Amino acid sequence: MGIVAQVGTQVLALACPWAASAVRRLEVFVRLFPRLLVLVLVASVAPVCSVSVLASTAAVASCTPGGATLTATPSQANYAPGNLVRVTISLHNRARVACSYVTGPTSPNFVLKNSSGTTVWGSCWFGGGPAPCAFYLVQRVLAPGATYRDRLTWDQRTGHPDLAVPFGLYRFNVTMSGLAVHAATAFRVEAS
Repeated sequence: MGIVAQVGTQVLALACPWAASAVRRLEVFVRLFPRLLVLVLVASVAPVCSVSVLASTAAVASCTPGGATLTATPSQANYAPGNLVRVTISLHNRARVACSYVTGPTSPNFVLKNSSGTTVWGSCWFGGGPAPCAFYLVQRVLAPGATYRDRLTWDQRTGHPDLAVPFGLYRFNVTMSGLAVHAATAFRVEAS
């Protein structure tokens, strides 16, 4: 700020004390404005840059059943009531070339059903039941021989109100959005 502006600010502050705080806020704004302008410019260019990054991965073909394997593996075959159930989902690229896949709230897309076929847990689940899910997918590339893993944890609760599930056999099915691969597994919740 120039000397004339500084003197003018001081005179204004003496003549109108109530305006001093407004002048200080204006000084802060003037100091920060160039930084704010840079942030606005970066934010306006960022979407264009991210599109070009996605376009470069779009050239990689999607993973196929002939080149990729999807598996679902529980950490154990039987669980005591109330114990956390952990299922690891793996997408393994067996091909000699890279392949693409997407991840997000709905990919992997999974559903867990009890022995009577009732869904007790799924991809977009909150407070014991189905819930709205954010819809975004992130495209990823899986190198030859590489494996993507996602570990899911279930607390053996479902419904409204959120209650413990009964003992029995539970079947877990999973797919990946946009891919023709799927996997299934089963585990038991034992009687107490």
